[in-house]
Amino acid sequence: MDMNQYLDIFIDETKEHLQNLNEQILILEKEPENEATINEIFRAAHSLKGMAGTMGYKRMQRLTHDMENVFSEIRNGKMKATDELVDVLFRGLDALESYLANIQSAADEGTEDNDDIIAALNEFLNGGGAVKEVKEVTEAAAEVAVTEAAVITENNAKFKELKLEEFEQHAVIEAYNEGDHVFGMTVFVQETCILKSARAFLVFKALEEAGTIIKSQPGVQDIEDEKFDFDFSLFFITKLSLEDVKAKVLNVSEIKDVIIELIEKPEVAPVQEKQEQDQEKPEEKKAKAAKKEQKTQASKPVVNRSVRVDIEKLDVLMNLVSELIIAKNGLVSINSTDRNDKTQGSFNEQIEYLERVTTSLHESVMKVRMVPIESVVNRFPRMIRDLSKKLNK
Repeated sequence: MDMNQYLDIFIDETKEHLQNLNEQILILEKEPENEATINEIFRAAHSLKGMAGTMGYKRMQRLTHDMENVFSEIRNGKMKATDELVDVLFRGLDALESYLANIQSAADEGTEDNDDIIAALNEFLNGGGAVKEVKEVTEAAAEVAVTEAAVITENNAKFKELKLEEFEQHAVIEAYNEGDHVFGMTVFVQETCILKSARAFLVFKALEEAGTIIKSQPGVQDIEDEKFDFDFSLFFITKLSLEDVKAKVLNVSEIKDVIIELIEKPEVAPVQEKQEQDQEKPEEKKAKAAKKEQKTQASKPVVNRSVRVDIEKLDVLMNLVSELIIAKNGLVSINSTDRNDKTQGSFNEQIEYLERVTTSLHESVMKVRMVPIESVVNRFPRMIRDLSKKLNK
Protein backbone atom coordinates (compact mmCIF):
# COMPACT_ATOMS: atom_id res chain seq x y z
CA MET A 1 0.00 0.00 0.00
CA ASP A 2 1.62 3.24 -1.19
CA MET A 3 0.01 6.26 0.48
CA ASN A 4 1.39 8.50 -2.30
CA GLN A 5 -1.33 7.14 -4.58
CA TYR A 6 -3.87 8.96 -2.40
CA LEU A 7 -1.93 12.24 -2.27
CA ASP A 8 -3.74 13.94 -5.16
CA ILE A 9 -7.11 12.97 -3.70
CA PHE A 10 -6.02 14.26 -0.28
CA ILE A 11 -4.92 17.61 -1.77
CA ASP A 12 -8.16 18.06 -3.72
CA GLU A 13 -10.43 17.18 -0.82
CA THR A 14 -8.41 19.27 1.66
CA LYS A 15 -8.79 22.30 -0.61
CA GLU A 16 -12.55 21.75 -0.71
CA HIS A 17 -12.83 21.36 3.07
CA LEU A 18 -10.72 24.47 3.75
CA GLN A 19 -12.76 26.56 1.31
CA ASN A 20 -15.96 25.22 2.85
CA LEU A 21 -14.73 26.07 6.35
CA ASN A 22 -13.82 29.61 5.26
CA GLU A 23 -17.29 30.16 3.83
CA GLN A 24 -19.16 28.56 6.75
CA ILE A 25 -17.20 30.42 9.44
CA LEU A 26 -18.00 33.70 7.68
CA ILE A 27 -21.68 32.74 7.98
CA LEU A 28 -21.17 31.70 11.62
CA GLU A 29 -19.68 35.09 12.42
CA LYS A 30 -22.89 36.77 11.23
CA GLU A 31 -25.27 34.05 12.47
CA PRO A 32 -23.78 32.51 15.67
CA GLU A 33 -26.91 30.43 16.33
CA ASN A 34 -27.16 28.88 12.85
CA GLU A 35 -27.27 25.15 13.68
CA ALA A 36 -26.95 23.97 10.08
CA THR A 37 -23.77 26.03 9.67
CA ILE A 38 -22.36 24.80 12.98
CA ASN A 39 -22.99 21.16 12.06
CA GLU A 40 -21.42 21.65 8.61
CA ILE A 41 -18.32 23.24 10.16
CA PHE A 42 -17.92 20.37 12.63
CA ARG A 43 -18.36 17.77 9.88
CA ALA A 44 -15.74 19.42 7.63
CA ALA A 45 -13.23 19.79 10.50
CA HIS A 46 -13.75 16.17 11.57
CA SER A 47 -13.22 14.91 8.00
CA LEU A 48 -10.10 17.04 7.60
CA LYS A 49 -8.64 15.75 10.86
CA GLY A 50 -9.25 12.13 9.85
CA MET A 51 -7.70 12.64 6.40
CA ALA A 52 -4.58 14.29 7.84
CA GLY A 53 -4.18 11.50 10.39
CA THR A 54 -4.54 8.77 7.76
CA MET A 55 -1.87 10.41 5.59
CA GLY A 56 0.46 10.77 8.58
CA TYR A 57 0.50 14.60 8.77
CA LYS A 58 0.64 14.89 12.56
CA ARG A 59 0.97 18.66 12.86
CA MET A 60 -1.98 19.23 10.58
CA GLN A 61 -3.96 16.62 12.50
CA ARG A 62 -3.12 18.19 15.87
CA LEU A 63 -4.19 21.69 14.86
CA THR A 64 -7.39 20.42 13.24
CA HIS A 65 -8.14 18.36 16.34
CA ASP A 66 -7.95 21.44 18.58
CA MET A 67 -10.14 23.42 16.17
CA GLU A 68 -12.61 20.52 16.14
CA ASN A 69 -12.74 20.67 19.98
CA VAL A 70 -13.78 24.32 19.75
CA PHE A 71 -16.41 23.55 17.11
CA SER A 72 -17.71 20.74 19.31
CA GLU A 73 -18.16 23.13 22.25
CA ILE A 74 -19.98 25.60 19.99
CA ARG A 75 -22.24 22.83 18.70
CA ASN A 76 -23.01 21.71 22.27
CA GLY A 77 -23.95 25.25 23.26
CA LYS A 78 -21.05 25.60 25.72
CA MET A 79 -19.28 28.33 23.75
CA LYS A 80 -20.25 31.29 21.57
CA ALA A 81 -18.63 32.27 18.29
CA THR A 82 -17.30 35.70 19.30
CA ASP A 83 -15.35 37.97 16.97
CA GLU A 84 -12.14 37.14 18.85
CA LEU A 85 -12.73 33.40 18.51
CA VAL A 86 -13.49 33.72 14.79
CA ASP A 87 -10.20 35.59 14.33
CA VAL A 88 -8.30 32.69 15.91
CA LEU A 89 -10.22 30.15 13.82
CA PHE A 90 -9.28 31.99 10.64
CA ARG A 91 -5.64 32.01 11.77
CA GLY A 92 -5.97 28.25 12.15
CA LEU A 93 -7.35 27.92 8.61
CA ASP A 94 -4.47 30.01 7.26
CA ALA A 95 -2.03 27.69 9.05
CA LEU A 96 -3.75 24.63 7.56
CA GLU A 97 -3.50 26.19 4.10
CA SER A 98 0.21 26.72 4.73
CA TYR A 99 0.57 23.02 5.61
CA LEU A 100 -1.26 22.13 2.39
CA ALA A 101 1.03 24.36 0.33
CA ASN A 102 4.06 22.57 1.77
CA ILE A 103 2.50 19.19 1.01
CA GLN A 104 1.85 20.24 -2.60
CA SER A 105 5.42 21.43 -3.10
CA ALA A 106 7.37 18.76 -1.22
CA ALA A 107 4.93 16.05 -0.03
CA ASP A 108 5.71 17.13 3.54
CA GLU A 109 3.79 19.38 5.90
CA GLY A 110 6.86 21.21 7.19
CA THR A 111 8.11 21.83 10.73
CA GLU A 112 5.86 24.68 11.94
CA ASP A 113 3.88 23.58 15.02
CA ASN A 114 1.71 26.74 15.31
CA ASP A 115 1.80 26.48 19.10
CA ASP A 116 0.52 30.06 19.46
CA ILE A 117 -2.71 29.22 17.62
CA ILE A 118 -3.17 26.00 19.59
CA ALA A 119 -2.59 27.89 22.86
CA ALA A 120 -5.16 30.52 21.84
CA LEU A 121 -7.71 27.84 21.00
CA ASN A 122 -7.18 26.19 24.39
CA GLU A 123 -7.62 29.54 26.13
CA PHE A 124 -11.09 29.76 24.61
CA LEU A 125 -11.74 26.20 25.72
CA ASN A 126 -10.73 27.24 29.25
CA GLY A 127 -13.13 30.14 29.20
CA GLY A 128 -15.92 27.88 27.93
CA GLY A 129 -15.55 25.49 30.84
CA ALA A 130 -14.30 22.69 28.64
CA VAL A 131 -10.65 22.82 29.65
CA LYS A 132 -11.05 20.65 32.73
CA GLU A 133 -12.43 17.82 30.64
CA VAL A 134 -9.70 18.23 28.02
CA LYS A 135 -7.02 18.37 30.69
CA GLU A 136 -8.32 15.25 32.39
CA VAL A 137 -8.37 13.37 29.09
CA THR A 138 -4.83 14.51 28.33
CA GLU A 139 -3.54 13.44 31.75
CA ALA A 140 -5.30 10.08 31.46
CA ALA A 141 -3.77 9.54 28.02
CA ALA A 142 -0.33 10.39 29.43
CA GLU A 143 -0.76 7.85 32.23
CA VAL A 144 -1.76 5.17 29.71
CA ALA A 145 1.25 6.03 27.54
CA VAL A 146 3.62 5.73 30.50
CA THR A 147 2.11 2.38 31.49
CA GLU A 148 2.35 1.06 27.94
CA ALA A 149 5.95 2.24 27.60
CA ALA A 150 6.87 0.45 30.83
CA VAL A 151 5.64 -2.85 29.37
CA ILE A 152 7.99 -2.61 26.39
CA THR A 153 11.42 -3.91 27.40
CA GLU A 154 14.45 -5.34 25.68
CA ASN A 155 12.67 -8.71 25.66
CA ASN A 156 10.35 -7.24 23.03
CA ALA A 157 13.19 -6.55 20.58
CA LYS A 158 11.77 -9.15 18.21
CA PHE A 159 14.04 -8.10 15.33
CA LYS A 160 16.81 -10.03 17.12
CA GLU A 161 14.93 -13.23 16.32
CA LEU A 162 15.10 -12.56 12.58
CA LYS A 163 17.77 -14.34 10.58
CA LEU A 164 19.36 -12.50 7.69
CA GLU A 165 19.80 -14.55 4.55
CA GLU A 166 23.20 -14.62 2.85
CA PHE A 167 22.25 -12.03 0.23
CA GLU A 168 20.83 -9.78 2.98
CA GLN A 169 24.09 -10.09 4.92
CA HIS A 170 25.98 -8.99 1.81
CA ALA A 171 23.64 -5.97 1.58
CA VAL A 172 24.60 -5.07 5.16
CA ILE A 173 28.32 -5.44 4.35
CA GLU A 174 27.97 -3.27 1.27
CA ALA A 175 26.11 -0.64 3.30
CA TYR A 176 28.93 -0.41 5.83
CA ASN A 177 31.49 -0.25 3.03
CA GLU A 178 29.63 2.81 1.70
CA GLY A 179 29.55 4.47 5.12
CA ASP A 180 25.88 3.77 5.89
CA HIS A 181 24.28 2.56 9.13
CA VAL A 182 22.18 -0.57 9.50
CA PHE A 183 19.48 -0.67 12.19
CA GLY A 184 17.25 -3.43 13.47
CA MET A 185 13.97 -2.31 14.99
CA THR A 186 10.65 -3.51 16.34
CA VAL A 187 7.78 -1.04 16.00
CA PHE A 188 4.75 -1.16 18.32
CA VAL A 189 1.34 0.13 17.21
CA GLN A 190 -1.24 1.28 19.77
CA GLU A 191 -3.80 -1.42 20.58
CA THR A 192 -6.58 1.11 19.99
CA CYS A 193 -5.46 1.65 16.38
CA ILE A 194 -8.12 0.66 13.85
CA LEU A 195 -6.05 0.75 10.64
CA LYS A 196 -2.81 -0.83 11.85
CA SER A 197 -1.72 -1.82 8.33
CA ALA A 198 -2.02 1.82 7.23
CA ARG A 199 0.17 2.89 10.19
CA ALA A 200 2.73 0.22 9.29
CA PHE A 201 2.95 1.46 5.72
CA LEU A 202 3.25 5.06 6.89
CA VAL A 203 6.30 3.94 8.89
CA PHE A 204 7.65 2.19 5.78
CA LYS A 205 7.03 5.34 3.72
CA ALA A 206 8.82 7.58 6.22
CA LEU A 207 11.83 5.26 6.38
CA GLU A 208 12.12 4.64 2.65
CA GLU A 209 12.44 8.39 2.10
CA ALA A 210 15.81 8.20 3.88
CA GLY A 211 17.09 4.69 3.18
CA THR A 212 16.28 1.09 2.26
CA ILE A 213 14.35 -1.59 4.13
CA ILE A 214 16.06 -4.93 3.41
CA LYS A 215 13.83 -7.21 5.49
CA SER A 216 10.57 -7.06 7.38
CA GLN A 217 8.64 -9.48 9.57
CA PRO A 218 5.83 -10.03 8.79
CA GLY A 219 6.18 -9.57 5.03
CA VAL A 220 4.62 -6.79 3.00
CA GLN A 221 1.62 -8.87 1.87
CA ASP A 222 0.82 -9.99 5.42
CA ILE A 223 1.02 -6.40 6.65
CA GLU A 224 -1.29 -5.24 3.89
CA ASP A 225 -3.76 -8.01 4.84
CA GLU A 226 -3.37 -7.06 8.55
CA LYS A 227 -2.12 -10.57 9.34
CA PHE A 228 0.00 -9.41 12.28
CA ASP A 229 -0.44 -8.34 15.89
CA PHE A 230 0.36 -4.81 17.00
CA ASP A 231 4.09 -4.93 16.22
CA PHE A 232 6.39 -5.58 13.29
CA SER A 233 10.17 -5.78 12.87
CA LEU A 234 12.54 -4.75 10.12
CA PHE A 235 16.14 -4.08 9.13
CA PHE A 236 16.90 -0.66 7.70
CA ILE A 237 19.92 0.83 5.85
CA THR A 238 20.41 4.60 6.06
CA LYS A 239 22.87 7.42 6.63
CA LEU A 240 20.71 8.85 9.43
CA SER A 241 21.59 8.53 13.10
CA LEU A 242 19.69 6.26 15.49
CA GLU A 243 17.92 9.26 17.05
CA ASP A 244 16.78 10.58 13.67
CA VAL A 245 15.45 7.18 12.59
CA LYS A 246 13.59 6.77 15.88
CA ALA A 247 12.08 10.25 15.49
CA LYS A 248 10.85 9.41 11.98
CA VAL A 249 9.07 6.30 13.25
CA LEU A 250 7.52 7.98 16.28
CA ASN A 251 6.36 10.88 14.12
CA VAL A 252 3.71 8.55 12.65
CA SER A 253 0.48 8.82 14.61
CA GLU A 254 -0.72 5.87 16.74
CA ILE A 255 2.80 4.42 16.98
CA LYS A 256 3.31 3.55 20.65
CA ASP A 257 7.06 2.92 20.72
CA VAL A 258 10.02 1.52 18.83
CA ILE A 259 13.01 -0.52 19.99
CA ILE A 260 15.98 0.16 17.74
CA GLU A 261 19.63 -0.91 17.75
CA LEU A 262 22.62 -0.57 15.47
CA ILE A 263 23.43 -3.87 13.73
CA GLU A 264 27.06 -4.94 13.65
CA LYS A 265 28.78 -5.68 10.36
CA PRO A 266 28.72 -9.45 9.65
CA GLU A 267 32.09 -11.18 9.57
CA VAL A 268 33.09 -12.12 6.02
CA ALA A 269 36.51 -13.18 4.86
CA PRO A 270 38.31 -10.14 3.36
CA VAL A 271 39.53 -12.20 0.40
CA GLN A 272 36.00 -13.36 -0.41
CA GLU A 273 34.68 -9.80 -0.15
CA LYS A 274 37.40 -8.48 -2.46
CA GLN A 275 36.80 -11.27 -4.98
CA GLU A 276 33.12 -10.44 -5.10
CA GLN A 277 33.90 -6.78 -5.72
CA ASP A 278 36.43 -7.67 -8.46
CA GLN A 279 33.94 -10.01 -10.13
CA GLU A 280 31.31 -7.31 -10.40
CA LYS A 281 30.52 -6.45 -13.98
CA PRO A 282 30.96 -2.80 -15.09
CA GLU A 283 27.21 -2.49 -15.75
CA GLU A 284 26.48 -3.68 -12.17
CA LYS A 285 28.82 -1.04 -10.78
CA LYS A 286 27.14 1.62 -12.93
CA ALA A 287 23.71 0.49 -11.75
CA LYS A 288 24.80 0.73 -8.10
CA ALA A 289 26.30 4.18 -8.67
CA ALA A 290 23.09 5.35 -10.36
CA LYS A 291 20.99 3.97 -7.51
CA LYS A 292 23.18 5.75 -4.96
CA GLU A 293 22.90 9.02 -6.90
CA GLN A 294 19.13 8.61 -7.06
CA LYS A 295 18.94 8.30 -3.28
CA THR A 296 20.81 11.56 -2.76
CA GLN A 297 18.55 13.55 -5.06
CA ALA A 298 15.84 15.60 -3.40
CA SER A 299 12.32 14.39 -3.96
CA LYS A 300 10.51 16.19 -6.75
CA PRO A 301 7.83 18.68 -5.80
CA VAL A 302 4.32 17.35 -5.80
CA VAL A 303 2.18 19.12 -8.36
CA ASN A 304 -1.55 18.70 -8.27
CA ARG A 305 -2.61 17.49 -11.73
CA SER A 306 -6.23 16.54 -11.18
CA VAL A 307 -9.45 18.33 -12.12
CA ARG A 308 -12.93 17.61 -10.72
CA VAL A 309 -15.39 16.91 -13.56
CA ASP A 310 -19.19 16.89 -13.51
CA ILE A 311 -20.43 13.37 -14.29
CA GLU A 312 -22.84 14.70 -16.96
CA LYS A 313 -19.86 16.05 -18.92
CA LEU A 314 -18.23 12.62 -18.74
CA ASP A 315 -21.44 11.03 -20.04
CA VAL A 316 -21.37 13.39 -23.03
CA LEU A 317 -17.76 12.42 -23.72
CA MET A 318 -18.59 8.72 -23.54
CA ASN A 319 -21.46 9.13 -25.99
CA LEU A 320 -19.29 11.08 -28.42
CA VAL A 321 -16.55 8.46 -28.25
CA SER A 322 -19.19 5.80 -29.04
CA GLU A 323 -20.30 7.80 -32.07
CA LEU A 324 -16.67 8.17 -33.10
CA ILE A 325 -16.28 4.39 -33.08
CA ILE A 326 -19.45 4.01 -35.17
CA ALA A 327 -18.09 6.51 -37.73
CA LYS A 328 -14.77 4.65 -37.85
CA ASN A 329 -16.51 1.30 -38.43
CA GLY A 330 -18.58 2.87 -41.23
CA LEU A 331 -15.45 4.10 -43.00
CA VAL A 332 -13.75 0.74 -42.61
CA SER A 333 -16.81 -0.99 -44.08
CA ILE A 334 -16.87 1.35 -47.13
CA ASN A 335 -13.15 0.93 -47.65
CA SER A 336 -13.49 -2.87 -47.77
CA THR A 337 -16.06 -2.78 -50.63
CA ASP A 338 -15.66 -1.95 -54.29
CA ARG A 339 -15.85 1.78 -54.97
CA ASN A 340 -18.82 3.09 -57.03
CA ASP A 341 -21.07 6.13 -57.05
CA LYS A 342 -23.22 4.72 -54.23
CA THR A 343 -20.31 3.92 -51.95
CA GLN A 344 -18.72 7.29 -52.73
CA GLY A 345 -21.90 9.02 -51.52
CA SER A 346 -21.86 6.94 -48.32
CA PHE A 347 -18.18 7.75 -47.87
CA ASN A 348 -18.87 11.50 -48.08
CA GLU A 349 -21.72 11.14 -45.58
CA GLN A 350 -19.46 9.28 -43.14
CA ILE A 351 -16.77 11.98 -43.49
CA GLU A 352 -19.31 14.70 -42.69
CA TYR A 353 -20.61 12.65 -39.76
CA LEU A 354 -17.04 12.15 -38.48
CA GLU A 355 -16.37 15.89 -38.77
CA ARG A 356 -19.46 16.73 -36.69
CA VAL A 357 -18.52 14.18 -34.01
CA THR A 358 -14.89 15.36 -33.75
CA THR A 359 -16.01 19.00 -33.52
CA SER A 360 -18.44 18.15 -30.70
CA LEU A 361 -15.76 16.05 -29.01
CA HIS A 362 -13.31 18.94 -29.12
CA GLU A 363 -15.85 21.32 -27.58
CA SER A 364 -16.72 18.85 -24.84
CA VAL A 365 -13.08 18.26 -23.92
CA MET A 366 -12.56 22.03 -23.66
CA LYS A 367 -15.53 22.24 -21.27
CA VAL A 368 -14.16 19.40 -19.16
CA ARG A 369 -10.77 21.11 -18.86
CA MET A 370 -12.33 24.38 -17.64
CA VAL A 371 -12.90 24.97 -13.93
CA PRO A 372 -15.67 27.13 -12.43
CA ILE A 373 -14.68 30.75 -11.82
CA GLU A 374 -16.35 30.47 -8.41
CA SER A 375 -13.20 28.69 -7.17
CA VAL A 376 -11.47 32.06 -7.52
CA VAL A 377 -14.19 34.51 -6.49
CA ASN A 378 -15.22 32.41 -3.47
CA ARG A 379 -12.07 33.58 -1.74
CA PHE A 380 -13.04 37.25 -1.99
CA PRO A 381 -15.48 37.35 0.98
CA ARG A 382 -12.77 36.19 3.39
CA MET A 383 -10.28 38.64 1.90
CA ILE A 384 -12.76 41.52 2.21
CA ARG A 385 -13.59 40.50 5.78
CA ASP A 386 -9.89 40.52 6.79
CA LEU A 387 -9.30 43.89 5.11
CA SER A 388 -12.32 45.49 6.76
CA LYS A 389 -11.15 44.27 10.19
CA LYS A 390 -7.64 45.53 9.52
CA LEU A 391 -8.84 48.97 8.36
CA ASN A 392 -11.64 49.16 10.96
CA LYS A 393 -14.25 49.69 8.27
